[in-house]
Amino acid sequence: MVARTLQSTDPMQPEPGELGDRTQRDTATDPQLSVLVQAPAGSGKTTLLTQRFLKLLPRVAAPERILALTFTRKAAQEMRARVIAALRASRADHCPAGMDPGTWA
Repeated sequence: MVARTLQSTDPMQPEPGELGDRTQRDTATDPQLSVLVQAPAGSGKTTLLTQRFLKLLPRVAAPERILALTFTRKAAQEMRARVIAALRASRADHCPAGMDPGTWA
């Protein structure tokens, strides 16, 4: 397994998911890699980690085998809520309003 550190120091970077950081986001959600994500507040880390978690789920025997660390309990609770919402939304025929299409897909 390859480990990578992805770091963004530019607070004026494009909106999350825009082409400007698409390569880094694709790398960060690649289930073949171990990654450390460092970026400023509001850059989309929670969304990215939620997408990564969802991509890892079908590859493990038990969800407990996935480790995701955050600095705060609030961020962990937000990530958990997003994962659960995405799993519930996966039954829908289309991406529900308010959900990031990258997470729903």
